[in-house]
Amino acid sequence: MKIAWVTPLAQTSAIGRVSAAVLRALAARDHEVLVIRSEHDRADASPTHPVSVPTIWWHDATPADIEAQNDVIVLNFGDNYNFHAGALAFVEKVSCLGIFHDFYLYSLFNRWLVHAGLDEQAHDREVCLTYNENLRELAKMAWGGTAPIERVAEMMPMTEWIARRCGAALAHAHFYIPRLESSCPGPIAVAPLCYEARPVNPLPTGKKGRIAITCVGIVNPNKCVDSLITAIASSALLRKRCQLRLVGAIAPSERDRLNSLCRRTGYKDVIVLGEVDDVTLVSELDGADILSCLRNPVLEGASASAIEGMLAGRPIVVANAGFYSELPDDLVFKVPSAIDVASLRATLEALVNNEHLRRDTGAKARIWASQNFTTDTYVPILENLILQFIGAKPLLSVGKRIGHQLAMLGISLNDPSVGQLATKMTDLFGGDRS
Repeated sequence: MKIAWVTPLAQTSAIGRVSAAVLRALAARDHEVLVIRSEHDRADASPTHPVSVPTIWWHDATPADIEAQNDVIVLNFGDNYNFHAGALAFVEKVSCLGIFHDFYLYSLFNRWLVHAGLDEQAHDREVCLTYNENLRELAKMAWGGTAPIERVAEMMPMTEWIARRCGAALAHAHFYIPRLESSCPGPIAVAPLCYEARPVNPLPTGKKGRIAITCVGIVNPNKCVDSLITAIASSALLRKRCQLRLVGAIAPSERDRLNSLCRRTGYKDVIVLGEVDDVTLVSELDGADILSCLRNPVLEGASASAIEGMLAGRPIVVANAGFYSELPDDLVFKVPSAIDVASLRATLEALVNNEHLRRDTGAKARIWASQNFTTDTYVPILENLILQFIGAKPLLSVGKRIGHQLAMLGISLNDPSVGQLATKMTDLFGGDRS
């Protein structure tokens, strides 16, 4: 097949790293692939994930021409406008297959509005059209920056806003499939996120010195570092034996907030490394005894850092929600989704006290992850979805045209005739959403 693959490639993009692995697998399976970089701004001298297929910028591509020259256009979506502006440019113009790396896409939607020069009225209108008028007040709060992120994620993550513009959708976990099913008109599939392991050694025996509890990724309130600090500070065992290491970019305001919490709790063995290169990241993973992959709320479709932790053979601590809740209970350590400090403290104490538990669970998680989060699993599912999408395109095209005509006649989605017409069209084309 001829595939146009729209993705960021900047080395700072985890989605870019996933794309690079998938592109190598697609090329090995004799697909002809064109990469269209989706970053908002053209790259400077920043490092990129290496790919061996032709690459152009979305600024230089005409969506209609790309559609005419390829069997399918695949768009990678994450909640970062600077990385995914090009994907939004394509989804508005041509029929595409969307890969939903993140379940929560409100920030992507919000920044798109700003860059498009649209205002609060347009914001509220799109939210209410995507969901319902009952969310107008929450939409106004979100626009003003006063809505709790938990509430936005629950009620208006804007996943559906993009999914309804796609002709097919791929998810990386089951928990957000209902949102895609309710909005995307074409075929939908789930594939475990593929991720290449870094060269990290297994946990050593006879650990000497302090136990390293490591958190990898952008350090923001969503990572629940404050809960980690509070849990450690409230335990004589954890205070005595543990060091908390934060490996990822951190805003000055978040650094100040966490420093203030350390002063209040009296726990000060927190090492903030900030953003690091790949060599340092491997070193930090190698030195980690426990990895914290806590999130509240869960915003990802799947967590690259959790998968990477499992591939590294480290015990990971997660919230029992979203993607993390779908991981095997015997391979990760789950705490309540609200991140109860008492439960977190007990979990960390059990891990710190039991080297065998850390090593055994980490080793089993490594084997399981290396068998599941692979391109060998991912790519066949993607190929099958692409074929379903290509087969459904005539039905999707006619349906879109008829939908516009019905809207011009003032017929709403709730009208009984809409369901009857959809059934007739499916029978006519032999389509099947499954």
